[in-house]
Amino acid sequence: MKESLSIKNLGPIKNVILSEINDFTVFIGESGSGKSTIMKVLALFRWLYKMQNIRSYLKHSKISKSPFKFRMDTYLSNCGLEQYLKPTTTISYGIEMASGKIYEIKFENGRLSGTSNNELMAADEISFNKISFISEARNIIPLWADKGARLAGGYLGFYFHEVYNDFDLATNALKELSIPYLDINFAVKKTSLGKKFSINSTGSDQFEIEFKNSSSGTQTSVPISILAEYFSSNFSFEEAFNRSVLNYLSNSDQLTDFKPVKNLSEISQKVYVHIEEPELSLYPDAQCLLINDLVEKCFQKNKHATSIVLSTHSPYIINHLNLLIKAADTNKTNGAKLSYDKMNVYQVAEGEVFDLKIRNQRLINTNPLSETIDSIYNEYNQLSKTK
Repeated sequence: MKESLSIKNLGPIKNVILSEINDFTVFIGESGSGKSTIMKVLALFRWLYKMQNIRSYLKHSKISKSPFKFRMDTYLSNCGLEQYLKPTTTISYGIEMASGKIYEIKFENGRLSGTSNNELMAADEISFNKISFISEARNIIPLWADKGARLAGGYLGFYFHEVYNDFDLATNALKELSIPYLDINFAVKKTSLGKKFSINSTGSDQFEIEFKNSSSGTQTSVPISILAEYFSSNFSFEEAFNRSVLNYLSNSDQLTDFKPVKNLSEISQKVYVHIEEPELSLYPDAQCLLINDLVEKCFQKNKHATSIVLSTHSPYIINHLNLLIKAADTNKTNGAKLSYDKMNVYQVAEGEVFDLKIRNQRLINTNPLSETIDSIYNEYNQLSKTK
């Protein structure tokens, strides 16, 4: 299966063409360059494609009335993209199957067309996927879990509540998790007042504190590791299918009409994880170790096929990817490694993307990310010159 995306004239994006989206894709660039815009569009269109898969599955299974209505204005508003729209905005998302068949969802002139409209997907090409977006607002999770979730009507935005719902499900399944890159353990305790989260040191300085009182780096990185562990080891597609499909059929009295065209286990399944700025509040060493943790969980110890997309400001992460590539090429370590052929790294600038892969050397080009350091060094030399 080959996945592609093109975006034209959306907010800071002028013309972005991603001809093939790999299982590990990274966007790096300045603030406001459009990294998160690209990632949000990708996550949204993956979700639209997921809904079309479910719709097709239900129709093949003798359910003619679909529970899913496509309201693009609502989706764009939820994603914070509504104000980025221009009269010339076009978005095209495509999936090319092994058979050569291409399913496309297109947004143009304010309307959706293509697969998202009424085209029925072939029964043997239907998939059921999990789409997760881990936003930069994840640092609010500890406080919200302690107080905010009990406030009736409290709302902190679409992406925060999406990641919080995933975190809530994950911590229902996990009792504890080692976070080696921070020398801590994360623990979940269920009480009559709900779940309580704590952080326990595994280093030389022993301590135990509530998650909400932990450091900023802990609060932003622990949710990533929790969700990576959950999706790679504990996530149940069957439970997700029951929540999103069977509950609807039961509530609408259509369950007796349901004649599955395929069992869920026979349908292609994949987890798609999108992470905004994984490096938030982390020292460079910890940034790299967090990436190792992600790679090991999602690509080396995973029970589900997984795709990860990151948006970042960190040149440390990009440089570290070359170590993961070399580890995979030489196979000299049992630790984190990542195939060069399953990775894409793009610099986002001036409304476009620039491929940083050096294909004849199997490296990521980090030279464009060193310009600030070079500028500081040159200015320092100028100031150091004596008259």
